[in-house]
Amino acid sequence: MTTTTTLDISEARKQFSKLDVRLRDDPLIWITRHNKRAFAVVDMELMEAVLETLDILQDPNALSMFQASLADVKAGRMHDHSEIERDLA
Repeated sequence: MTTTTTLDISEARKQFSKLDVRLRDDPLIWITRHNKRAFAVVDMELMEAVLETLDILQDPNALSMFQASLADVKAGRMHDHSEIERDLA
């Protein structure tokens, strides 16, 4: 995410019916109260990705597989799609 939108709670109330449209351009909108972040409005895709990440981090087996995959990528142990299709044919 490159940009972050911040709205005061009063402005967010005024724009409530249009927030879903704004989320198309910025998947996270911070809502402030007294110039402090109070909560966020989050695009569903982003929220689902965050929840999936939390599930992986909480599952020791999934986390271990993820860490092994990262190690493989860093070590250059990767195969592209066409190699896998050829090997499976």
